[in-house]
Amino acid sequence: MRVVRLLLCYVLLEDYCSNVGAAITSDIVHQDFSSEQNTATLLDNNVPSFATAIGNVTVASGREAILSCTIRSLGKYKVAWLRKDDMMVLSMGTKTLTNSHKFSLSLENMKPKTNLTTGRNEDEATWKLHIKTLKEQDRGCYMCQVNTKPMLNQVGCVDVLVAPDILTSGTSESEVIVKEGENATLECKASGRPPPTVSWKKEKNDFLLRKNRDQFTKVQTWAGERLELIRVDRKQMGAYLCIAKNDVPPGVSKRVYLRVHFSPTAKVKDELVRSPLGTDVSLICEIEASPRTINVWQRGKQLVSISSDDRFVSNETISEKEEWKTTIELKIKQLKVEDLDEYKCRATSVIGVAEASLRLYQIEGVTQATRATSTSGRRYNGGNSLWRTTPKLAYSRTSTPTLQRSTVAFTHERGKIFTTTTPHSRIPLTKDHNAFKHNEIFDASVSTIVYSNFIIITVALLVVLF
Repeated sequence: MRVVRLLLCYVLLEDYCSNVGAAITSDIVHQDFSSEQNTATLLDNNVPSFATAIGNVTVASGREAILSCTIRSLGKYKVAWLRKDDMMVLSMGTKTLTNSHKFSLSLENMKPKTNLTTGRNEDEATWKLHIKTLKEQDRGCYMCQVNTKPMLNQVGCVDVLVAPDILTSGTSESEVIVKEGENATLECKASGRPPPTVSWKKEKNDFLLRKNRDQFTKVQTWAGERLELIRVDRKQMGAYLCIAKNDVPPGVSKRVYLRVHFSPTAKVKDELVRSPLGTDVSLICEIEASPRTINVWQRGKQLVSISSDDRFVSNETISEKEEWKTTIELKIKQLKVEDLDEYKCRATSVIGVAEASLRLYQIEGVTQATRATSTSGRRYNGGNSLWRTTPKLAYSRTSTPTLQRSTVAFTHERGKIFTTTTPHSRIPLTKDHNAFKHNEIFDASVSTIVYSNFIIITVALLVVLF
């Protein structure tokens, strides 16, 4: 401070030097030119005066603040700018007395103006203090001072608006891990001027808050620095955003990921899977776990999901909306007899192990039986008409045991009787491409059956008609 005073003595007049100490130690209110006593003295002595008040300015951090001090009839006197908090001299006349490039001075509007009170022309000039790249510590009051006796001064204050910032202290880490069923608290502390508002939202969609023991309610945003989750469920897992805003853009946010750990579970889509040989078959297993699990497929004690046999292909698909869900698929190409067995999907994590099993069966191909059919009918038309159709016969061996016997069935419909005959599957068949064309090969083997069926049909007709 002594150095500053010596510098002032060197630059300014002797009167300024004698008064600067008093200006520094006295109260600002008593030195304000607006007081009635000072105003009268100044007018009587025809000394400089302030044309307007400096006023206060509010500027966002990082921008420039300008304080204007307009003085009439400065004459031989000097103007200085000081920082009121520590009375640091920033400028003297047109020179700045600080090495900081933050402060600079400009002089504008030097022009004569008629004083309506005295009728004399007076010079008027505006001394502007520029404070560049404002920071929060630049907030405060600044004094414009003229080295009159008594000294003239007035004060203007700068308020610095600061964009919000999320503090490290008191804010949750980027990842919060809890066990399912426990309580979790997400915290977010922010600073700024004016004080910012803090809210929470989920990154991708609405988040769930427990309404009661078994029910949840969907919430878009939650206002407050603390987000408390009671008896956390796996459905609440995901990324949450802490957002801080005030009047100074831009807003700021922090991502906090909530991980809910629980033991793995495994469930197969079908416990019994059937497929014909020679086809591709897929085995599906659904895993729910957090943290992630190591998933394998087993047939007995053999790991088929990492088998060297390229007929076995294993795939995993993670759900986009429910990240704790994983679907694992084992695809078996060209199913063989040795593949028919019990399979297990097994999920292993640091918390526990889960498995589910299914059995793979073969579907036997069923051939539709082609039965040898003999149809005949009799239509009653006044007792004078009797007609008969020629039997049409065909043979094949069936794959179903219940159809491997010769049977005769009767059907009565609208005055007609029909019969169908299934031959015994053990009757030898002669492979002859012309068999159906000539009907000679079948006469010997079928004649006995046709004759016996004819007798049965005749008896049936007599019973039904008479």
